[in-house]
Amino acid sequence: MARFIGLGLLIPLFGGNSFPRAPKVFLTLCLSYMVFININQTYPVEVPISYIVINLLSNFLVGIIIGIVMMLVLYSLQFAGEFIGFQMGFAMANIFNPDLEEEISIVSQLSYFFGIFIFFIFKGHIFMYTLLIESFEKVPVIFSFDSNIFMIISIKLAEVFVIGFQFAMPLVAIMIFIKLSLGIISRLIPQMNVFMVGLPLQVGVGFLIFMVVVLTWKDEFLKAFFEIYSWLKNFIPMISK
Repeated sequence: MARFIGLGLLIPLFGGNSFPRAPKVFLTLCLSYMVFININQTYPVEVPISYIVINLLSNFLVGIIIGIVMMLVLYSLQFAGEFIGFQMGFAMANIFNPDLEEEISIVSQLSYFFGIFIFFIFKGHIFMYTLLIESFEKVPVIFSFDSNIFMIISIKLAEVFVIGFQFAMPLVAIMIFIKLSLGIISRLIPQMNVFMVGLPLQVGVGFLIFMVVVLTWKDEFLKAFFEIYSWLKNFIPMISK
């Protein structure tokens, strides 16, 4: 149950506050029982409470690790939207995201919802639960963490910026070209108010290019998602000593 709770906190929509708690608890209990009947490990009869608590936290961290790494592509897409929105002039145009409980830019929110749409259409949540269920075969319920895995995870999480830049670079490159063009125009025609012309131009052209770039995000999203899925399947056995 601790592993399923850790994973459930990070699944889009399901882990947010907007989703009712009763279905969350019911689904977690059902999945935990289905896995529990296939586990042969048992606790010793006489163990201190601290030992049980440590094992609960360890299994909870396994679910958190699987959830964070699997959601890496979605976080990258959100970062790409934040970066694109900044280039388009929406740096101060923020709205509240109830799932993340924070304010993010409009384009970042749009990118986040687009990523969630792709995630559920291609059954990303099923892949996450399947990977968690398979983890019981590779990482026993009673285990101790290998100290080297946290460094490996931190290096892997740093890829969120690399993947995010890959999503954002086509549009950002065009926006930089537009700004350079406006700078040249302002030098050639000093009488022209570049600010009054440039901001609507950046927004209009930015949204047109964004509509085209989004069409390529689906394939890139799935490619990155399944690469991380394959990496995580090989990484899970390294969690326990």
